[in-house]
Amino acid sequence: MPGPGVELIGEEEIAEVMQVLTSRSLSRYGSADDPDFGAKVRHVEVEIASLAGVRYALGLSGGGSGGLWISLLGLGIGPGDEVIVPGFTFVASISAIVYARATPVLAEVDDSFNLDPADVEARITPRTRAIIVVHMLGAPARLDELKDVADRHGIPIIEDCAQAFGATYQGQGVGGIGATGVYSFNEYKTITCGDGGMIVTDDEDLYGRLFAIHDQGHAPNRLGSKYAERPFLGMNFRMTELSGAVLLAQVRKLDLIRTHLRANKKIVKTMIADLPGLGFRTVVDPEGDLATHLVVTFPSAEVARNVATELGSITLDASGWHVYSNMEHLLQRRTVSGKGCPFDCSCYGTGEADYYRGMLPLTDALLARSLSIGIGVFDANLAPFGLRMSDDEAAARRVAERFCEVATPYLAG
Repeated sequence: MPGPGVELIGEEEIAEVMQVLTSRSLSRYGSADDPDFGAKVRHVEVEIASLAGVRYALGLSGGGSGGLWISLLGLGIGPGDEVIVPGFTFVASISAIVYARATPVLAEVDDSFNLDPADVEARITPRTRAIIVVHMLGAPARLDELKDVADRHGIPIIEDCAQAFGATYQGQGVGGIGATGVYSFNEYKTITCGDGGMIVTDDEDLYGRLFAIHDQGHAPNRLGSKYAERPFLGMNFRMTELSGAVLLAQVRKLDLIRTHLRANKKIVKTMIADLPGLGFRTVVDPEGDLATHLVVTFPSAEVARNVATELGSITLDASGWHVYSNMEHLLQRRTVSGKGCPFDCSCYGTGEADYYRGMLPLTDALLARSLSIGIGVFDANLAPFGLRMSDDEAAARRVAERFCEVATPYLAG
């Protein structure tokens, strides 16, 4: 049970799903004349838009990956364009750019473990069309600085909030600050409906484009004439009422999740804070931290590896497809067709994109001497050591004690 929401599945989710099954209306487009139709997708969209502080939300069957891809397309991004993205993310952030046929431009992260605003600005070119800001490991990125860079260059921000649904930045839900925000609801995330995702935006015109992409070119909620002219061809990424039902019950447990995780994180951090030489990730908005992870840094990569090994954990540079250097399909520029943009795109004069281990030395060095103690997410590729949602204060103390027991000899040496 890797994410907080999974462990909280109970009678509320069962009741919402049973209502859908009883109504026999499994599509988001149930009849308005049917008193049994619950409009679960529409209701959860309204709740999540409110959490983000924006007017529009769009439920998806395609997860966070689909949300990023649809966001890029909705912003008109395609062949010949560049999109800046951190080298520490999940591969989906990069894959979405590739399948929009734009070129990923990898950038460094800083001590927040999110995009470094200065490095982002240094990588902007006349071809830059968007910046994907990823809120990694439950904590918001430096949105003020990143938005300042983006605004000065007239470039939209897409917030990838897959690992941070429920985090806030200066009191506003992450996802609501950029042109779009994208959430994921798979089993590793804050709340879950098995899979699926959501896009939020405050831009009415952009929302119309996003909706049309996700539903065969239709206007939002298919309002208007059945034979109205479609703006363009779309696809089908519609969320079903069954997913919406589970998600509706889950989102109402968000405050419980945040309160519990923040309490456990505080216990662990307080108990290990005085270890000599141990550092912590910079959290740019401590009040907005979701608290799913407690990221610690060590004086050297060797110390970090030794501690991680003895704990049965991993350093963050070994966290699979969360690190660019472990994405062999990216390094080898492999796509399903093997041809066309972005990697075979000479008609746009973009040259060859080159990805290789060591291209982000600051990110590489930081991740090599860091590990995450899971507070509410158990993920073998990120935080094999730590706590789950069901763990209480006593368990948090045991985790902190075990960390101190293992780390102290290495740090003292």
